[in-house]
Amino acid sequence: MDFGPVQPPGCKGKVDVLFLISRLGTMDTEQEQLLASFPGFIDTIEQTLEGFDVHIMTANPDGIWPGKYVCEGGDGGCSDYWPTCGPDAEDYDCTTYKDLVTECDEVLGAGLTFNTGGFAANKVCDLHGGNRYIVGDDPNIAGAFECIAKVGTSGADPPLGDAMIAALSAKLNGPKGCNEGFLREDALLVVVLIMDNADIKSKSYAKTQYEAIVAAKKDASAVVMLAVVPQHLKEGEPMVPGCAYDEGGPLTFADLLSRFPYHEVGDTCAPSYAPFFEKAAAKIGEACGSFIPQ
Repeated sequence: MDFGPVQPPGCKGKVDVLFLISRLGTMDTEQEQLLASFPGFIDTIEQTLEGFDVHIMTANPDGIWPGKYVCEGGDGGCSDYWPTCGPDAEDYDCTTYKDLVTECDEVLGAGLTFNTGGFAANKVCDLHGGNRYIVGDDPNIAGAFECIAKVGTSGADPPLGDAMIAALSAKLNGPKGCNEGFLREDALLVVVLIMDNADIKSKSYAKTQYEAIVAAKKDASAVVMLAVVPQHLKEGEPMVPGCAYDEGGPLTFADLLSRFPYHEVGDTCAPSYAPFFEKAAAKIGEACGSFIPQ
């Protein structure tokens, strides 16, 4: 009602979705959960937003290409560490895959199209349109997302906050940048952070991360911040085997998310991520309705 007779134009179905996913050795379950809940998430957004038009990108969380360190050994063979390329990566071809690596595959925050290592896609993603992100008219969005989001478990401890800043930077999104064309001025931005440990590697803090995001979008209300992170173990609640919990400190990214009017936090230990992404889709619909392009 603050607008009087002139209502906000809304996002008109345009949404840029940025995923930042840790690829530490403990992240295979979280990735399986994400992949299982993604189709429903996208279907709900499509039903919610008239004129559905998305860009979806998974950004490099640690600035490396794991194949170099985990898969490739001397003389073009596989490393001694794994007889192939880690668990669930038996089809990785050490003799040819290293020749497919591009400069952008080793840039912090660049869109991922060649995930390698244990539990990774271990193939180059053939994305519709030839970008480092998925576009809304891709005939197989779910399949494309599985390729870019199956980041594996062979990465370094990620500076996820720094990677987010890099992914949204003018350098990577501008002409000839690795993410050229991903970030659109007239689209709502959705950021999804998924990790099962604290972000202790980033040189940035919540304040600088917030300022970088707002600089990219001009308005905090043009952003929906989502995070799936460890939660505090409640008194009397049984521990889930193999699950990570927050050890009494502030929840990872809690300060950052609290600065945005539209945000949701999910639990890495949840038996299903579908309920979280249902809430997230509703939040996206709400934010889209009040969106004002800057």
